[in-house]
Amino acid sequence: MRRRGYPISTKLRALGMLETMSDHKVSAALDVPRRTLRNWMFQRHEILAYDGNLKNMKLEPGGRYEVFPDPPGLIEFINRVRDNERALTTTHLVLSIKANQREWLNNYLATKQQSTSYDSLLRLLQHFCDRHGFFRQRPTKNKVKQADLAEVQSDFAAEFHREYIAYSKECVYNVDETGIYYDMPWWPRLCLQAIFFHLCGRQLRHVL
Repeated sequence: MRRRGYPISTKLRALGMLETMSDHKVSAALDVPRRTLRNWMFQRHEILAYDGNLKNMKLEPGGRYEVFPDPPGLIEFINRVRDNERALTTTHLVLSIKANQREWLNNYLATKQQSTSYDSLLRLLQHFCDRHGFFRQRPTKNKVKQADLAEVQSDFAAEFHREYIAYSKECVYNVDETGIYYDMPWWPRLCLQAIFFHLCGRQLRHVL
């Protein structure tokens, strides 16, 4: 039988109710076994000190254990290099680890065969990047640097708020390029889309 899990919010609620109610009443009100309530009482200090998503089931996050000694530092290094519009490869990551975590690097390479130790390290770094949402990018030349784009965005936001500061948030609407048909039923729209794609497909076939 699969064990039932409870979110942190339920555990906090149960601990609050146990201060003024018996475990029998709390168990009946929340449909939680008394044994589970007693376990929560033993962990009450950790539960009350929890500062995170109340929908989580566990106090400590699960998932894959990180081999690197400082994952946040490596992620910060990747973001810093990319923000500066510089090319980033696994070799740059190896040099960063060598400069900041040399002891860990030597211990890791010592556990691998000498002929395959460097390739194992490269694969480990590639898997690390995949887990944290970093993917391979084709090197291209941007017309405008990221710092300049951020400055333009900041100036536009400041000008927008100065010009429309008299309007409340309820009067501001987000407008994009999505077409809205107010007085046309849904079936003509589908027909128009089908005709459009049919004509575009014929034109593409003629061109090819």
